Amino acid sequence: MNKLRWMLTAAFLAMAAITGLRAFAQITPNHEDFKSIPPNKWIKYHQPLSLDWRRQQHSGIAYDSKRGNFYLFGSDTHGKNWDNRVHEFNPTTKSWHSHYPIAPLETYRADDRGRAIAGGGKLIPWAMHTFDNILYDPELDAIVVSALPEHNRAAKKRVPTATSHPTWVYKIATHTWEILENKQSPSPKFFAAASAFDSNRNTLVAYRWGLWELGPERAVWQKALAQSHHKIHFNMEYDSVNKKLAVFGDHRNSNSVWVYTPGATAGSPGSWEENFPAGDVCPRDQHFPVAFDQKNAVFLLVPDNNRAITNKNGKTVLKANSSSTFVYDLAKNMYLKLPNADLPTLGMNYMMVYDKFGEVFFLVTGNHKSPPTVWVLRLDLDNIPQV
Repeated sequence: MNKLRWMLTAAFLAMAAITGLRAFAQITPNHEDFKSIPPNKWIKYHQPLSLDWRRQQHSGIAYDSKRGNFYLFGSDTHGKNWDNRVHEFNPTTKSWHSHYPIAPLETYRADDRGRAIAGGGKLIPWAMHTFDNILYDPELDAIVVSALPEHNRAAKKRVPTATSHPTWVYKIATHTWEILENKQSPSPKFFAAASAFDSNRNTLVAYRWGLWELGPERAVWQKALAQSHHKIHFNMEYDSVNKKLAVFGDHRNSNSVWVYTPGATAGSPGSWEENFPAGDVCPRDQHFPVAFDQKNAVFLLVPDNNRAITNKNGKTVLKANSSSTFVYDLAKNMYLKLPNADLPTLGMNYMMVYDKFGEVFFLVTGNHKSPPTVWVLRLDLDNIPQV
């Protein structure tokens, strides 16, 4: 009888598992079959039942243009989260992989040049806010993090001798971190800033209080232009078709688009222009996800639907209960809203990439309560419903 009961229980659990997997599979299309999913709307692609980490609002994302995977790196560092791991998502296997353990606080220290480092056996950066200062560099086959741990106050208090915060390079093939020497000079300070890869000039570009560039030699950051039009919480992406950089958002909340035309070579000055797009009205916002689709030569952005309300103190503030998805065409300087692509409020989120292999966008959402959710959207400009 006990054996029969065990067999029946095992069969029941197996059926329950299969049923659950089928239910989950209904919202997880195959990576190689993206053309079959409904266009112009977000589809939930993957959410694990459990993970030992959570998406951090102040962290960023880098898309690996060689492998088609993407990487999350960054931490909130406000008392509880000290995650300085690289988290990799493989769209083909629908799986997350963390590359190494979190470096204990006891390993935080300064090297002989006063540079902030961590880790025991392997060199690892301090946990830090990365915002949009993280990108993939195909030249180095590496993630380049040009942010700094400005808000890691616990570590700064513990290691006051760490006075220099370098640009970090994470080699994908070996899963090892290196410090960009920058010709023995201190790296520029990019906090709550943005970066992008200029594929036309093979140059890395970082922006805050001026435009800095790391040329094809990857030797030293050069200041191309001192002019600046943003403070914090913006996102910069490169338009590889029009060969320009576009900056979205700002802490003041914005729906204009600042466009930077680079100079001919790394370190040479370019020029800024502020665009006020025509078309659909895009809400003013800050720190929202943006990515560029080279096939359609447009940007995709997901700002929150902010509206002005009066709080209990009589102060006017912005509040949102949802977010909407917009296409921005730089050549036409026009916004187009996707009518069926609204999502819950995203808040601070720098986590969207365009996958050139699947020709889709991936967006990562989530908070401290649940494992990260990966969404997918296939853009079809010829089949957007008219409203």
